[in-house]
This record gives sequence, structure tokens and C-alpha cells, in this order.
Amino acid sequence: MLRAVTFDFWGTLYQDVDVGNERLGLVSDMLERYGQARPRVELEAGFSHVMSVWDQVWREEQRSLSIERALNEVLGHVGASLPNEAKETLGRSIESVYLETDGPKPVPGVRDVLPGIAQRYRLGLISDTGLTPGRVLREVMRRDGLLSHFEVLTFSDEVGRAKPQPQPFLSTLAGLDASPGEAAHIGDLPETDLRGARNVGMKAVLFLGVSKREDGRSLADAVFSHYSELQQLLEELP
Repeated sequence: MLRAVTFDFWGTLYQDVDVGNERLGLVSDMLERYGQARPRVELEAGFSHVMSVWDQVWREEQRSLSIERALNEVLGHVGASLPNEAKETLGRSIESVYLETDGPKPVPGVRDVLPGIAQRYRLGLISDTGLTPGRVLREVMRRDGLLSHFEVLTFSDEVGRAKPQPQPFLSTLAGLDASPGEAAHIGDLPETDLRGARNVGMKAVLFLGVSKREDGRSLADAVFSHYSELQQLLEELP
């Protein structure tokens, strides 16, 4: 019997928005303040470099890249340096960009459906993080009225491991007091969400509404595209 449901964040509960310009502007302003202004094209190349490093660390080491490492990669790429206190201030600003903007937004239907699902199942969140840490994503969810529906929130920057490693899944289930056989994980990425859930014995549910990863169907116990389908889908899971 299904007792617990866990959700991915990006591409499942929330749609991402591009805040690259805001982050680039923060770096540009700080470098200018310290007499090390760089052309925009160089800063764009620096950010492109750091995202390549992040992707490599995420896929090969299955963990999140720290903001300290990310900033050092950007600064090194453009041949600049900043005092530690300036880097700490800049890092916090980069991490908190979503709290200063109008995004990201919940996927359509999430706000309508989640309260009913939370009444029936114990809910958890399992999220890999990029330049936005768990402490900020919690505030985004609080702002949108979603945080109270979740009993356990697991972020890769806090636990030191990313999906599909078993630790994020198993520690979340322990907090929900549910065994893997009593739980389902909902996510959009076959290689992390679905594979990770199946490897620990959870049901794997693929959400196609944002990422549209049709190639994940073979790993999924169930598939849906709109949140209006989710309540019945969970009731019918084998």
C-alpha cells in the first residue's frame, strides 16, 4: 500500500526561469567595485565554464558544486580575484537571486493538487541543487504556500550526495517513516529520478509536463503530463 510520495523540485514541482543575467550582473558589479572590470563576453564565457564544471561534478561525482568552487572557477576563467569577504558576499547574493525575482513558478496544477495529495500521503522532496541551495528553495516554497505540505526536504547541497545515489532517497523515507515498497518518487529525469528510485525499491513516476523526457518511459512504473492526472495515477499504482 502506498504511504509516502516524494517529489523532485526542478522540472517536476517548479519550472526554472533564466536568472543568468542577474547573476552575471552581480559578478560584474563586484569586479568593477574592486577595479577589475571585465567585458560582458568574458563573464559570459566564465559562467559557461562553471556550468560545464557543475554538470561534470553532478554527473560523475553525483554531488553538488559548492558556491565557493563555482565562484573560484568563474574568477579564474576571467583572470580576476577578490578578497574572501567579497566572495562570501557575492556568493550569498548569487545563491539568493530567486528571492529577489519573480521566479521560479510552480508547474501549472501543483497548487491545486498538492493539498489533496498531502492529506492522503506523507510527502517528501528530493532535490539536486545548482547555484541555488536548499535554504533558498525552502523560502521559495514557503513564499508559494507549498512548504507546509512536505514533512521532509532533502537537498543535495545539504546531504552531500545527489541522485541517483541511494542516500537522498533512503534518508527521506526514514524521515517519512516509510519503507521503499510503500513509496513512490515523482521526477522528470530518467537517469537520476527514475533510476535512483528504482534502485532503492521505490515506484518511479515520470512527469513529462516540463522536460518531456519520453525516453524515460521504459524506467517508469507510471507516466503523466498534467497534474490533474496525478491523484488517480497514485491510487492505481500497483
